[in-house]
Amino acid sequence: MNYKEEFKNNQDMSKDLYEACPDMMGSFMNLHGEYAKDSTITLKEKEMVSIGISITIKCIPCMLAHITSFKKAGGTREELVDVIKACILMNGGPGTAYGAKALKMFDELD
Repeated sequence: MNYKEEFKNNQDMSKDLYEACPDMMGSFMNLHGEYAKDSTITLKEKEMVSIGISITIKCIPCMLAHITSFKKAGGTREELVDVIKACILMNGGPGTAYGAKALKMFDELD
């Protein structure tokens, strides 16, 4: 799988969904904007939590989005590995499978 291409495809599909239901997607984007604000934890830390949840629920589009945001927020490969370790502890085999995908995404995505 080419994760850069997959990320682009997900962005295109999200645009189509936004056009189909702009009120709902606008509200969701506002929610995302509130989430992204620094508060008691930084955006990077929030993205670490979001990546862990994305791995746990096995959501490739979520993993792509949150790993991209995590990298933009200054997240490192070593920090991602720590998130993956928690996923392996809590999810066993699926944590290893989707954790490996997350690591590959980190290495491939800009």
